[in-house]
Amino acid sequence: MIKVEHLVKEFNSGNKAFKAVDDVSFHVNPGEVFGIIGLSGAGKSTLVRCLNRLEEPTSGSIVIDGVDITGLDDKRLLEERRDIGMIFQSFNLFNQRNVYKNIAYPLEILKKSKSEIDSKVNELLKFVDLEAKKDSYPSELSGGQKQRVAIARALATNPKILLSDESTSALDPANTEQVLSVLRSAVREYNMTVVMITHQMEVAKNICDRIAVMENGKIIETGTVDEVFNNPKTERTRTFIQALPDEARDLTINRADFNGKLFRINFPNETTRQPIINNIAKNYDLTVSILSGNINYLASGNTAGYLNVELSGEDSEIEKAIIDMHNNGLRVEEL
Repeated sequence: MIKVEHLVKEFNSGNKAFKAVDDVSFHVNPGEVFGIIGLSGAGKSTLVRCLNRLEEPTSGSIVIDGVDITGLDDKRLLEERRDIGMIFQSFNLFNQRNVYKNIAYPLEILKKSKSEIDSKVNELLKFVDLEAKKDSYPSELSGGQKQRVAIARALATNPKILLSDESTSALDPANTEQVLSVLRSAVREYNMTVVMITHQMEVAKNICDRIAVMENGKIIETGTVDEVFNNPKTERTRTFIQALPDEARDLTINRADFNGKLFRINFPNETTRQPIINNIAKNYDLTVSILSGNINYLASGNTAGYLNVELSGEDSEIEKAIIDMHNNGLRVEEL
């Protein structure tokens, strides 16, 4: 569906060139929700704007359904863009148009008939659950409602691809979940492929099939949600995971308050129900104290669990217990 190879986007500042996107390559499969996560300034928004050439790439290729859009003239590019919808953090609605007319706008540009427009707009109003708001104006809507209007407008031309640039960043948790629910439904009902830009790992874990982590203009890690959560390869990715709301409390653990050794044990999906801690206490001469833990439920339907524990005993016994856990598919990190 999407294949990006060696993409570079440079900005010139005085005599210096800054690479906001630095030799990035990745692919997105049809029907997939592909997340690109990174801190502000990582280059992710510039990257997604290159995918429909709102930003002109400096070099590299962007192939969508077999067409390299980097080589298209303006007329062909406009045609290809009809298959690429986009939603933004700031909603970008027309304040002087009501909900109905905001959704109708791209169909009016395509000179669709009034009956076609009416049929499609009413279909989308029902899809995003805003039929009662069709005559309301953006100033009368909540943030979540505005974003659902923006999604409906992006879907009006039946695009194959939806680009989402921090579309939930300005929303509270309840509205975020509503928007994610609409996006999940769009993937199923409209055969959409979604590229989602976010700095929120909470969002990525709830909707994405695969994730790419960006830092300093480069993709530093890519994998399925399960792979990234259960076996993060970079410190940046671990930081994102540990910043999740249900995990942030663990950052207050002070090593000096404990006599034993502290470990974080990560449980991949197939191990979350195994009596690992019970087996350690039974098979080794160790005292095990559970300090905190949680199970994250991922978009794939799988889980990624963790426990922070204190192991007290001889170093040799601790080492044997850790080897045993590794052999059982667990990842163990000393805190």
